[in-house]
Amino acid sequence: MRAVLVAGAAGGVGEHAVRALLATADVTVFATSRSAERLEAVCERLAPELRARFVPIVGDAGDFGGAQEIAGSIEAQGGIDAAVAILGRGWWTSGPLLELTPETWNAILHEMLTSHFAFARAIVPLLAKRPESVYLAIGGGAAFQPSPDAGLVSIAAAGQAMLTRVVARERGASPPRIVELVIDGPLNTNESRAFAKAHWIRDDEAGRVVADLVLGAAPRWEALRVDGPLVVMNER
Repeated sequence: MRAVLVAGAAGGVGEHAVRALLATADVTVFATSRSAERLEAVCERLAPELRARFVPIVGDAGDFGGAQEIAGSIEAQGGIDAAVAILGRGWWTSGPLLELTPETWNAILHEMLTSHFAFARAIVPLLAKRPESVYLAIGGGAAFQPSPDAGLVSIAAAGQAMLTRVVARERGASPPRIVELVIDGPLNTNESRAFAKAHWIRDDEAGRVVADLVLGAAPRWEALRVDGPLVVMNER
C-alpha cells in the first residue's frame, strides 16, 4: 500500500487529486488543511468504500512549525511515498506593484512562496528515506510572464518554479524525484464554473494529472510539455 500526502486537500484541485489517488486501490491519502470542517466535507463527498483510506490531518502545511508537525505525524504513522504541495491562494489582484505596502508584500509572498519552502524543508527529508519517492508541487503559469496589477502572483510563481529547479538540481539522483506541475491557464473550479470558458483547465482534469505524475502513470492530458522538473499543463 502506497501512502501519499496531499497538502491543500480541501481546495478544488486538491480534492480532485485526492479522488484520483484513491481511485487506485493500493493508495492511502493523508490529507491536510487548516480547516477540520473542510476536510470533513471532502471525506463526506467520497464514496463510502474510499473513506477508510482517507486520513485527515488538520494543520498549516505552509508554516514552518506546522509543516514539521505534519511531518512528525506522518512519520509516526509509517511515512509516505509521495507528497503533493497545493499551497497559497489563487489569482490575487493587488494593483500596481510599487504601491503595495511592505506588510502586504511580506504576507502574500509568505503565503504563496515561503509556504512552499516551509513544506519542502519539512517533507523532502522524510521522502528521502524511500528510494522511489516523489515530491510534486503545483504552480501557475504566471511564472512565465509579468502580470500587471497582479505582480505578486508572477513573482511568487516564478520564485516557486526556481525553488523547484534548485531543489531538483541539488538532489540530483537522490530521492525524492522533484517535480512541479505548472497549470498554465485559468482553472474551471466550483468558484468559476458559472463563467468558465470551454478551453479552461478543469479541476478534475488537473487532479487526474497530479495522480498520474505521482504514481508514474502516462499523463491523460495531451497538452503537457516538460522543462526540466517543470511539467506544464496548458489550456486546450
